[in-house]
Amino acid sequence: MPFHMSEIKNSVIHRILILVLLILFCVLFFTSSTLAMNRLGCLGAGLTEYFVPGLGYALARQWDKAIVMGGARWIAAERYYQARDSGYYQGNADDIYTHVESEDSESGKSETTVRLTKETWEAHYYGNLYGNLLFTTWGDLYQNSCGSNTETYSLMLSPFRLDHFYKKWQFWVPITVLMWNHALFSEYSKVEYRLERGLTREDLNRDAFPQYYMVGVGEEMLFRGIIQHYFFTLLKDMWGLSPNASRHASIYSASAIFAAAHSGEGFTANPLGAFIFGVYEGYVYHPSVEEFDLITAIAIHAWWDILIMYTILSHADFHESQSDVYIPLFKVGFRF
Repeated sequence: MPFHMSEIKNSVIHRILILVLLILFCVLFFTSSTLAMNRLGCLGAGLTEYFVPGLGYALARQWDKAIVMGGARWIAAERYYQARDSGYYQGNADDIYTHVESEDSESGKSETTVRLTKETWEAHYYGNLYGNLLFTTWGDLYQNSCGSNTETYSLMLSPFRLDHFYKKWQFWVPITVLMWNHALFSEYSKVEYRLERGLTREDLNRDAFPQYYMVGVGEEMLFRGIIQHYFFTLLKDMWGLSPNASRHASIYSASAIFAAAHSGEGFTANPLGAFIFGVYEGYVYHPSVEEFDLITAIAIHAWWDILIMYTILSHADFHESQSDVYIPLFKVGFRF
């Protein structure tokens, strides 16, 4: 059942899909901003944030977010480049993951071996934080017309907003699936981590929560909060479709783009699994023509990824090397 156990090798087709996604996102962001705001300055803020973290917020006179969001992305970017530029970074997924299907394994289970250096883990961790903070920034600028607000901080706390979603069955259905997955995981899956260059199990357990927490926030801000919302507005207001038809079409369109952004490498979702999950999240986000619920969508996505990762870590076997690695805490630089 879990999306993460399906592994698809990186391919030219997938690279093309990623490129199309990025191009389409840029078009959607700039076009939707023009339609909703008709303000060139806000377009510039969004574009500037891509190249210089925090500067777009500064141009929009949102000094708190320029410091908090921009500063966090600067730190994440520097740590990412430090790890990636080392001689021990594993740039090829085939060097990290080895997967054997159950019918070919001695145990009769689906077996995955993960070989990770500390530098690779650091690069993945900080690169992930950087990307999802960028998605969150874009979602903030899009949803609030570049205006000052505190709503984005509240959205970033969505996984803890139990007061908002505790009565919603849409939240508890995937949580029930995750509990079932945790109970049965070791019966059909076997995972082994071989950690090198001083990387430890404690590092993975410590970093998994913030990393996958931010995946839930960033990806939902992007795929539901921007792309799906844009499609709904476009189909309804410009193409003349009925509100309900626009709602359904926007959900499936955004889910297709969400699927294209997933390769299935390692423990990530494959395109089909991501599409199904995207459709579910799409209806959670837009349960009726008049209602949008980004809080619940973020909460589901964040806890889904967090609990899947901790299920893997809690059932996995670990082998650690004891060599220590020194990575500077912070280095000022300009890599954009």
